Amino acid sequence: MIKIAVCDDDKNIISSLREFIAEYSEKNSIEYDVQSFPCGERLLETSQSFDLIFLDIEMSGIDGLKTAQQLRQMDKRARIVYVTNHSEFALRSYSVHPFDFVVKPFKKERIMNVLSELSRYLSERQETDAVIQLKGEDGPLMLSLRNIYVFEYTGNRRITVYTKSEKYRIRGSLSDVFSLVSSESFVSPHKSFIVNMEHIDKLNNFSLFTTNGLEVPVAQKKLKDFQNEFSRFIKTYIRQG
Repeated sequence: MIKIAVCDDDKNIISSLREFIAEYSEKNSIEYDVQSFPCGERLLETSQSFDLIFLDIEMSGIDGLKTAQQLRQMDKRARIVYVTNHSEFALRSYSVHPFDFVVKPFKKERIMNVLSELSRYLSERQETDAVIQLKGEDGPLMLSLRNIYVFEYTGNRRITVYTKSEKYRIRGSLSDVFSLVSSESFVSPHKSFIVNMEHIDKLNNFSLFTTNGLEVPVAQKKLKDFQNEFSRFIKTYIRQG
């Protein structure tokens, strides 16, 4: 069930958005729980979290941008689609990291595109949140993909798995691992390493550094492909806010 909030002081806008969401739901067999709020104050009063929030910028009382700022304090990953009559508000809205921006009067196709992008995004996040089973030296090992930073092949079919503060030893090859973790987030910058790009902190010549301080070499012959993959990853995930 995907939870969506619609916050707007115009009942007609709320009605249109609910109608478009219902149509998308029926066509794509996706269940949505849609809740409506007539003002920012009412939205902020709820203790619920939402997968997506359609938020009018120009409302009486607390406007949409101030509402978004307070939402961010409670949920830094809230995905917000700003809705407004004036496109110039788009630049101001980017200080609060929008998922998207819709100008009134909007067409049905525009909302359908937003919902399609949300579905794709949530699908990728679900894949990244998956738990995989690895062949640990002492038996089966279950790890969350999101928590894995680096796989390092150390020879003799042995691999070290690095998480934020722990490391584990497993048996197998990197090709075995890639068949399990193949997703938009993992890349092999060197024949002995697989890296989760979510945890890359910086690049320096032929090395990359993870957010927990691991240094991983980047092979010269793989440098261009790695840079292209990382650039694609950044462009895809920059909208997550």
